[in-house]
Amino acid sequence: MEDVDTNKDGHIDLGEFAQLCRSSSTASAASELRDAFNLYDQNGDGLITTAELHKVLTRLGMTCKVDECVKMIKNVDSDGDGCVNFEEFQTMMASNII
Repeated sequence: MEDVDTNKDGHIDLGEFAQLCRSSSTASAASELRDAFNLYDQNGDGLITTAELHKVLTRLGMTCKVDECVKMIKNVDSDGDGCVNFEEFQTMMASNII
């Protein structure tokens, strides 16, 4: 609780409580985003390949062709390696939320 009581007055005021809620929410969202990324990154190498994307989407019941998965990856692959890393995944998810 000492970390939350930023002004060290022995009480947690509304502003300190709001900051705690924002921090918890951010940590939870980051954890959920990492879990979602890991779902697609089947081999755990830190990259989502076309094959991994296609496999997961198929398992989720979506009908898509491999060339469609290639296009999806190209749309977010900012470093041009043909895969989606976690940073690119975060950017993609943030742009889809807004």
